[in-house]
Order: sequence, then C-alpha cells, then structure tokens
Amino acid sequence: MKIKGRFFKWLILSLLLIAGTGAVIGYKMYNKPHRDVAAATAVKATAAALVTEYEANEQQANGKYLDKVLEVTGEVTGLSKNQKGETVIELKGTDMSGLMCTLESALQAEIKTGESITLKGICTGYLTDVVLVRCTVQSK
Repeated sequence: MKIKGRFFKWLILSLLLIAGTGAVIGYKMYNKPHRDVAAATAVKATAAALVTEYEANEQQANGKYLDKVLEVTGEVTGLSKNQKGETVIELKGTDMSGLMCTLESALQAEIKTGESITLKGICTGYLTDVVLVRCTVQSK
C-alpha cells in the first residue's frame, strides 16, 4: 500500500508542477509587448501588386507576407469605422479584391478618396480582401 500512496503523491506533485509552469507561460504570453510597427523595418509593396499576388497564390503570398510589417502604397477607395470605432482605410487592389488597413491610432490627417497614400502595418492574410492591422500613415 505504501507504493500506491507514493505514486499518487508524485502524480499530484507532477500535475501541480505542470499546471504552474503552464500558468507562468500563459501569463508571460498574455503580457508580451506588441511590436512597434512605426519603427520596424518593412517590406515595401504597392496595394495592387500585393492583392494580385494573394489572388494568384494565397499560400505562397502568406509565406512571403503573413505576420510581417508591410509598407504599402495605393489609392484610397474608401474610409469607414469598424465595430471598435477604429478607422479602416480601403486601398484599390484589383476588380475582385482590395486592401483593408485598420489604423492603430485616431486619424490625424484629412484623407480623401482618390488620393495616394502610404501605410505601414502588419499583414494578417487574405479574406476577400488583403488585411493589414495596426497601421500607421507614413505619407500622403
């Protein structure tokens, strides 16, 4: 009977150690700081070329752009707000898709449809449009 008691003691101790390690890792991941998009080195592209690459081969484009900081230049085709109240700028891509850029902070400058703009943000992939998040306006 002593062996059975020791086994359960070690089993419980091991499970507590694993749970404690998981809790520490989870806490550190949750409080991990965001990347500074404005200061990061970016891959440069035009909105039309980026959208065309995603339409041609999404898997290959994901390997090249997904979760990377991009600096994209294109023509503004629309401005809107999402459910969180953040400004979303749509850039012209192809006839089928565009580029949706969610700004990180409040819009500082007056942006109008039809003008050319350069934005820097993190690519999160392709859902009917290519999506960039945490974007900052580089130039108009």
